[in-house]
Amino acid sequence: MMPDRADLTRLRGPIAAALILVGIGVAALIVSDNRLVEARKAQKAAQDQLRSTRDRVARVAEEEREIRDNLVHFEKMASRGMVGAEKRLEWIESIAAIRQRRRLFEIRYTVDAQRVVDYPGIVQARKSDGATFAASRLKLEMQLLHEGDLLDFLADLAAAGNSLVTPRSCSISRVEDAGGGGGPMRPRLRASCVVDMITLKTPDAA
Repeated sequence: MMPDRADLTRLRGPIAAALILVGIGVAALIVSDNRLVEARKAQKAAQDQLRSTRDRVARVAEEEREIRDNLVHFEKMASRGMVGAEKRLEWIESIAAIRQRRRLFEIRYTVDAQRVVDYPGIVQARKSDGATFAASRLKLEMQLLHEGDLLDFLADLAAAGNSLVTPRSCSISRVEDAGGGGGPMRPRLRASCVVDMITLKTPDAA
């Protein structure tokens, strides 16, 4: 049955109220969506800030750990006499003592001028800021009975404790026996080595 004019007149108020309610509902939904988007943005910003704060805290903790480790290494180097000016006299005495104790053959060597260590991965402080690693390059020419003589020599040199011994290169060649004499205790090998004698130079070191 089709509504007549009187019915439409009576329904005008409820229809208008329904439309108003629908509009209010749509507006509330839009506002709710906008607030949800804003809340999600705020949550993401808070999470990013929290992550950034955690990263900063982790970096600070890592820096503190590195400082503690460096202090431990510094104390160890200081206790072994590796801090300060290069120890040329001590190196000469150590080489002579090792040769005599090990009953090694001839050892020839030269020590180059000390220079700043430029190994990959090592970041040096400026001279005015703090300690720097410096290396005196020791060039060795040794006569050996066997390869163990060289290994023992390098181990003893490192154990002497007046520098950090870092071999850069070593080559071993056989000694030609021209006359076939000399007996069993003659040099059979010749070694040529380059070794860095590293010390930690403090700003007040000479």
